[in-house]
Amino acid sequence: MRSQFESLFTSKDIVRAKYPNGWVGWLNDRMSDDDDGKLTRFSTMDGRYMYIIVEKLIEYGFRPPELINDTIHFHDFYLSVYEYLDYSPYDCSKYKKKIPTWLNIQPQPEKRLQEIDALGLDAYAFNGLDYSCN
Repeated sequence: MRSQFESLFTSKDIVRAKYPNGWVGWLNDRMSDDDDGKLTRFSTMDGRYMYIIVEKLIEYGFRPPELINDTIHFHDFYLSVYEYLDYSPYDCSKYKKKIPTWLNIQPQPEKRLQEIDALGLDAYAFNGLDYSCN
């Protein structure tokens, strides 16, 4: 997958329990781009790099997403991908997503870049990058 922007959300409690050296190790490895109370976010514009990060987190004991009855269930982390081209032979868009119960955020409305341009909208109002905790 080649993505334009990916964010990985997790909670500080999960990081403290599963990441090597806990929260201090997370910060020392520059894994926190932004944190809001109990949540932390790591973002990248390189899907390959995010894949490497996710694989490391799984090795550390983070529970990976599961496909259950046509729904992708996220557990210890949540991936938000904005504007991507998927080269996978599998069509993941047909599945619903179930975010973890600890992730209590309301994302901005998201639109494809082509839609934003065609409608003459401000891209910053529909960037899907600004999250606020409820």
